[in-house]
Amino acid sequence: MTNLLGEYLTDEKLLDDIKAHVPDSFKVLYGRYLPLIRKMKRQYYFQDVDDEDWEQEARVVMWRTIRSYNKSRGVAFCYFFKLNLRNHAYDLIRRENAAKRIKVDQRINIDHESFTDELADPGSCPPDDWTICQESIHEFLSTCSKFERRIFALIHQGCNAQEVADQLECDVRKVTSALDRCRKKLNELFG
Repeated sequence: MTNLLGEYLTDEKLLDDIKAHVPDSFKVLYGRYLPLIRKMKRQYYFQDVDDEDWEQEARVVMWRTIRSYNKSRGVAFCYFFKLNLRNHAYDLIRRENAAKRIKVDQRINIDHESFTDELADPGSCPPDDWTICQESIHEFLSTCSKFERRIFALIHQGCNAQEVADQLECDVRKVTSALDRCRKKLNELFG
């Protein structure tokens, strides 16, 4: 990128312009690093971060990098930004992995016999129907993933999708998607 005089704008010049509140300086610097940002997005797998979210995250990281960058330390801005962006990617991945873990007191043993007993009341139907119902529930649960079984159990206990998402520390969209998959499996089984 060049200025109006045709001079090439270095990263350091753009940083100075950004700190001096020169319009469009941040946009120019960000545009210069956009290929790096997109390449890094392809290198890592994020469950809940799409391209636009990642680019917004990169803008925040760039802004923080600009604020903390010090030329006197002898590190080039491009290396410092790349390091900060990579560390932020690791933080996002760690956060997603932490959301997958559930606290011990929030776990539900859905493989235990009493869980299927709770789904259908044995006193409300004849023994033959009860046995068929039990087998159908076992068959349904065997087709579900662990995540789907956990969500199904929490919904059965009376939680709504937002409460389930809060308990499992995940996005409510993941909960509703899992519920949709459970509904489809139930429809295939009973439909």
